[in-house]
Amino acid sequence: MFYSLYGHTVESKVPLDSFGIKKIQVSSSSDIIKLDFLNHSSDEFEAYVDHQTQINYEYGYYFIKNIALFEVLRGRRIVIKYFNEIDDDLIHSLLNYPFAILFNQRKKYVIHASSICFEEKIFCFCGKSQSGKSSLLSYLLSKGGFLISEDTCVFDYNDDKLFLLPSYNFLKISDEVNQYIGFPFSDPIEFRKKSTNRKGYILNEDAFFSKPGKVDYFIYLKWSKSSSKLKRLSNDVSLKLLLAHAFIGYSETNASFNFKAASQLVNQADHLIYEREKKLKTLEDFYQYLPI
Repeated sequence: MFYSLYGHTVESKVPLDSFGIKKIQVSSSSDIIKLDFLNHSSDEFEAYVDHQTQINYEYGYYFIKNIALFEVLRGRRIVIKYFNEIDDDLIHSLLNYPFAILFNQRKKYVIHASSICFEEKIFCFCGKSQSGKSSLLSYLLSKGGFLISEDTCVFDYNDDKLFLLPSYNFLKISDEVNQYIGFPFSDPIEFRKKSTNRKGYILNEDAFFSKPGKVDYFIYLKWSKSSSKLKRLSNDVSLKLLLAHAFIGYSETNASFNFKAASQLVNQADHLIYEREKKLKTLEDFYQYLPI
């Protein structure tokens, strides 16, 4: 089976449809990303630490306790050595960090962020887990936005400009956010092996932005105890924050490429920091402060 993911063709014998990834027909076998699923005993990997990772342009791996060891080979293949069963926790883990490693090997710039097209502008929300990315995405979706990517944003060059590649039409949110927004999300995927309380939902295809696009605004998220603020950043601060949110940390092998890509994104878009209280009602503040 072949699927379209981050603008690339992925071959997998295991179905990926449960995460809203579009199945496609393929006429050429060149430049296909291959997924291989192999059952292993977790006892073989007792020396690994949870979330242990390593990467260079030839080989990388990512280990998740009780789920799998993901080995990434030369930007072309991911070997999933899973420990128990092929389930939603395994597939969702695969679609994030292992693919970030793979695209880094392909010299694409990957950051920990979520993105949406809203009122013909592309917003990229940068932040770590639990920083409010998904709640802001959900709120803007309820106002007519189009999802581009959640959690992992991949950039590729086209005519000397960096374009954001679309991922898949899937979003994770908590029941609390879902109820507050009143979005008609139903039939959730529940993750039994993750500590998060968020559930996953497949969006309708017409709520997904499926073409590469240039980001107009990078918004860096920060919790605050005071009233909401949206402030424009200098180029120096923007560069530091963008590099800090790279999915793959600094190394001698990727330092030059990452610096060049981040510098270009600083010049291509506006960069702002959004501070808000950790309350759902402040989602409406961002809508009022939209810089468009």
